Amino acid sequence: MAEENHYLFEIEDGVGVITLNRPKRMNAMNWALSTDLVQLLRDLRMNDEVRSIVLTGSGRGFCSGGDAEWLSGSADRGIPGLSDNPLERYQRKTPAGPLAELTKMIVDVEKPVIAALHGPVMGAGLAYALACDRRFGDETVRMSAAMVRLGFAPDCGITYFLPRVTRLSTALMMVETGRILESEECFKEGLIDEMAPKGESLAAAMEYAKTLAGGPNVAIDLARRFIHKSLTSNLDEMLDYEAVAAVLSAHTADAKEGTSAFVEKRKPEFKGH
Repeated sequence: MAEENHYLFEIEDGVGVITLNRPKRMNAMNWALSTDLVQLLRDLRMNDEVRSIVLTGSGRGFCSGGDAEWLSGSADRGIPGLSDNPLERYQRKTPAGPLAELTKMIVDVEKPVIAALHGPVMGAGLAYALACDRRFGDETVRMSAAMVRLGFAPDCGITYFLPRVTRLSTALMMVETGRILESEECFKEGLIDEMAPKGESLAAAMEYAKTLAGGPNVAIDLARRFIHKSLTSNLDEMLDYEAVAAVLSAHTADAKEGTSAFVEKRKPEFKGH
């Protein structure tokens, strides 16, 4: 296991496990942690050893959102409107910087990302969980679009994913009130896809991620890409995209293995290429 200070990373059976590791701060996100995670996901996009990813948190929760010290404007890193610290050019153009970019990288890593959730999943932490392909949680999960509770408008892509994952009225309620939803309501509203026994959400997420890691990964990654693409495309566009994906995947060794296994009535042995 390699430890990069505020996060942990290991590979198990083709699954890259990313663990937010600021337990004393309830894994709150700051500029440094989000910057490192963005770079990690960029690297993992090109790492063929990793075929699926699990995102989780250490200690008592997944992620409590943005770090309060940074959000208050008292940290070394400036924040627009809340501190007098100078801002670099990148932050002047993109005030949330890597905190927002991390949401995009969870999608753009081009591999399934599964969230293993427990305890607080709030603010930016909720945005990251919603950006994942699937969410496994236990009875300790508590979710909130907490930005409004601090007087902030929502950020990190939470307004994009919320109405797509849950009902429009629920999404509006969450961003308008910041109300905390307990695990049962989260499951009812579709914010948690699968409930696991207390303390078992990581094990459940790993089982699912390993299943994906053992599949025809080029086809899986293309399918994932085009599901996201469909959210901003029409039917004609998607039919064209799917045709391209079918041709691309047909040239893989896994496609040959899959069709041979079907004809021979046996279980395919996919290699991920």
